[in-house]
Amino acid sequence: MKINIDKTTYVFLLISFLAGYFEYIYLLLIIIFIHEMGHAFIGKLVRFKNIVITIYPFGGVTTFNEDLNTFIYKEFLSLLGGIFFQGLFYLFCFYMHNSLFITDHVFYIVKRINILLVSYNFLPIIPLDGGKLLNILLDIFFPYKISNKISVIISFVFVIIFVYKKGTIFSLLLSLFLIKCIINEINNIPSKYNRFLFERFINKYNFKRIKIVKSINLLYRDCNHIINNEFESDVLHKLFDRKI
Repeated sequence: MKINIDKTTYVFLLISFLAGYFEYIYLLLIIIFIHEMGHAFIGKLVRFKNIVITIYPFGGVTTFNEDLNTFIYKEFLSLLGGIFFQGLFYLFCFYMHNSLFITDHVFYIVKRINILLVSYNFLPIIPLDGGKLLNILLDIFFPYKISNKISVIISFVFVIIFVYKKGTIFSLLLSLFLIKCIINEINNIPSKYNRFLFERFINKYNFKRIKIVKSINLLYRDCNHIINNEFESDVLHKLFDRKI
């Protein structure tokens, strides 16, 4: 496992210290780290490899160097790991507060941060947990390439709503970061789908579901496929001699 701290996080810590908000930011980063460790821990349990955690001023990102064709349930479990660990930490702080080991002031900050992180992190916006959850649900019902495009559209809509509703400097900075991530996701859609196809061609996945599709551009995750297109089907079977 590798842990990275983005350079902007150090700048944010310095500014918060000078502004007298170091305690808030310090606790925020601790909770963010615990949340991301939850993703990483469950990822380890489901045998994901090459785990990288990156800590940003307003959140964290945990990435796994795994196949895009990995089982959806594994991705879903690792996604839930973050909120599970965060909840455990809150319960620990609640117990310590009741046992008088944590002051009312510190517990109030921890409580507020948890509420804010949960409310923001589960917005259906890439790369937040809510955006990842949305993508997982869309992958169940739509072809992989289409589900990615729908996720991007929904993410843009909710970023605009978020900025309009909040209208604060914090929401503007967060929105700029999210828009950057969404644009990167748009640019990566073709290369991601090429990788998705390449993994199908070099690996044999034992998916239980079988889908009949009209084109190679309509493949689903967690499915084997029968191509209902005579030309594409003949070419694929000559090359690979099996379902994809």
